[in-house]
Amino acid sequence: MTSFRTILIALTTVAGLLLAAAIPVGAAPGGDCLSDQEIQAQIESGQIKSWPKIKKIAGISSYQEVSDVRVCVVAGTPYYNVNIVSPSGEAKKVVLNAVDGGN
Repeated sequence: MTSFRTILIALTTVAGLLLAAAIPVGAAPGGDCLSDQEIQAQIESGQIKSWPKIKKIAGISSYQEVSDVRVCVVAGTPYYNVNIVSPSGEAKKVVLNAVDGGN
């Protein structure tokens, strides 16, 4: 019964995040989001760090993404925007600086 409850809670959390992910985010008001090709080009040129590196810097390597990983530019600074779930099932949206992993 406990494992069923845990699975039900996890599925409910993921469903809520997926619903939130379906709503256009755009990082913040006035933010422009990059295409996948633009993100890759900025990583290759050293302008931003890859998402796995930023996750490691931020100390959230064990978290799983439950939405697309987006990079949006706000006031000239690129930020990763993603919904994540912790190993214990805690869901949250994170916005991290794509250059240094800060908020």
